[in-house]
Amino acid sequence: MDNLLFFLRDKNRLKFLLKCLLIGMPILFLLGWGVNYFEDKEAEKGTPNDKGGLTYFYRDGTKGKLPEPVAKLMELYPSSKIAYISVSTNKQKELEGDIYAFTPDALNKVLTFYKSKAKLITLTDKRLEMEQDGQNIVVEGERVYEDDAIQGETKYRIAFYNKATVNKWKNYKP
Repeated sequence: MDNLLFFLRDKNRLKFLLKCLLIGMPILFLLGWGVNYFEDKEAEKGTPNDKGGLTYFYRDGTKGKLPEPVAKLMELYPSSKIAYISVSTNKQKELEGDIYAFTPDALNKVLTFYKSKAKLITLTDKRLEMEQDGQNIVVEGERVYEDDAIQGETKYRIAFYNKATVNKWKNYKP
């Protein structure tokens, strides 16, 4: 507190403080924006993981762009907005993880769109399981929470399971 009072003792010191703030604040804002921008760009490229692949993890601001391994496998439902992506690959380039998205359309339209895109395994009114290029994909409706960025739209999840996970649950006996 005494340091601040030092600058308020006379006009010259106050002018010096104001000049420092006027010069320093824009520089700090630009640096903060730059770091945030480059971190987002790097997240879209993926970061190496312990499975010998890449991990893609980011929220909002993706403007509908899917990570490269996902984009090779499938397309995003038209008029969807991605809210959250957490997907990783392994050495065999198999995907595992989730994508959460919102759309103004009903869930049955989303499921109808995806069911023609790959080999159908199971289909209900709330869930679609399919296989494409040996990759197990599940599309299902999700509950919208109060803290979700988008309200009043249909929230759905696209989950990817690699072969090891699928085989583990096929042979699971409780």
